[in-house]
Amino acid sequence: MTVRIVPGEIAAKDTTARVVLPTVALPKFAPYERVAETIARSARRLPLHKHQASEVLTYVIEGSGTYEVADAPPESIAPGAARMLTAPSNGSHAINSGEGQTIRYFAVVAALPAGGAGATKVQSAQVRESPPQPDGSAVARVAGPNGPLKSAAGLECDAVRFVEDGTSFRRVGHDHTLICYALSGRGHVDSDSLEVGEAAVVTDASGIGLQGQAGFRAILVRAPRMTASAKPTGSGV
Repeated sequence: MTVRIVPGEIAAKDTTARVVLPTVALPKFAPYERVAETIARSARRLPLHKHQASEVLTYVIEGSGTYEVADAPPESIAPGAARMLTAPSNGSHAINSGEGQTIRYFAVVAALPAGGAGATKVQSAQVRESPPQPDGSAVARVAGPNGPLKSAAGLECDAVRFVEDGTSFRRVGHDHTLICYALSGRGHVDSDSLEVGEAAVVTDASGIGLQGQAGFRAILVRAPRMTASAKPTGSGV
């Protein structure tokens, strides 16, 4: 098993993004093209931007705003809102905060398998957290076989919050990769410490133990390994 702790890189203008990938520390990690936490403010409206041969998963952490795709009116989004844009050819979307407000969201861009076709589509869900589990965690399932959003790229995503100190055992699989991003508090992925704004990148593992104190929050994204023939050519989130 390999666990690598990657610090996010911050770029701050009207929009503040803490980018985990691509960075100097982690320039490539297929099938992921970009992994970032973003805080958008209403000082400047962000225009629609394109994605091609990619899938974009967006999950709202705090605040409220709008989600917009080409040729459709903006939709209101709030904490727990999740969107999955699947764009085999071209797809455009944008996220903006409400007037005088701030929105904080997490987004993953993943390359679609080579040779995929079909129309661009968007899935929507309002994700709710489970009751506290015996391991001390509460889980909001965002995407995957047990989540409301179904991914063409094979993405699975959970948002985990520890309501008390505990350890949650999470499946990875030797044919999959995992990114665990810390939103708040402090935790551990097995023996590796994980601070706010850092991500644990896990490969070649059957599973991990995610340890957290009360208040620790993380987002876990799992995806199948991608062959070199797949084409990761996405854009920003």
